[in-house]
Amino acid sequence: MKIATVGKGGSGKTTIAGTLTRIFADEGRKILAIDGDPNPNLALTLGMSRAEADAITYISPKIMTQGEKVDGVVQMVPTIPREEIIATYASPAADNVDLIVMGQPAHGTAGMGCMCASHRAVRGLVAELTSFGDHTVTDMEAGLEHLRRGTARHVDMMLVVAEPYYRSLEAAMRTAALAKELGIKHIKVVANKVRNDADMEAIQTFCDQHGMEIIGAVPLDDDMVEAERQEKAPYDHAPGSPGVQSLRRVATAIDELARA
Repeated sequence: MKIATVGKGGSGKTTIAGTLTRIFADEGRKILAIDGDPNPNLALTLGMSRAEADAITYISPKIMTQGEKVDGVVQMVPTIPREEIIATYASPAADNVDLIVMGQPAHGTAGMGCMCASHRAVRGLVAELTSFGDHTVTDMEAGLEHLRRGTARHVDMMLVVAEPYYRSLEAAMRTAALAKELGIKHIKVVANKVRNDADMEAIQTFCDQHGMEIIGAVPLDDDMVEAERQEKAPYDHAPGSPGVQSLRRVATAIDELARA
């Protein structure tokens, strides 16, 4: 299953991507994690130290080049063998987890271009590296730009992370609509930072009104907040916390869809 997490900035998509990855990996499955956010933070959420994260060799967008068009969309193909991409750029992040991080924007280039090449490269990597691991989990850039550029076109499941307030829910609605246009098979909402029944009811009502299906709810969890403060993976800091346990249920639901 090729999974991507998306959401408004600050929604918690990176924490959810990293924790789901660790849950899958702890069950003995090989997972390839891809950090496709220009502001990469997935490494720490997976359990790497700051020093290990800083030592990662980032992939340059130049590793992918344009190939043929399929259904009107230019396909991105690697300039080196897939096995070499893994051998050169995949960093061990945890037991059964390899992490690939797209290159950060160059320093001193603010206002001097766009992230188009990176978007295309992420799209190509997701398509090319599906045979490595039992699941591929990609943490996408915050916002909608990557969807407008078709970056997530090759994923099987889009996890849309939504918080219990209107702007986040509006962003989730637009994200789900674009994902549907891309033909993504499974589009599911993860209700995040839920404080009480009123929060959950607000998210559920909005999703029902807009034809979105919730795959799970993650409570606002002090242990997960503290893990982020300490730059630790929530899975390592408090594996029995309510937030991690709720994501175990989401992982089970994903597995059921993968087997269907």
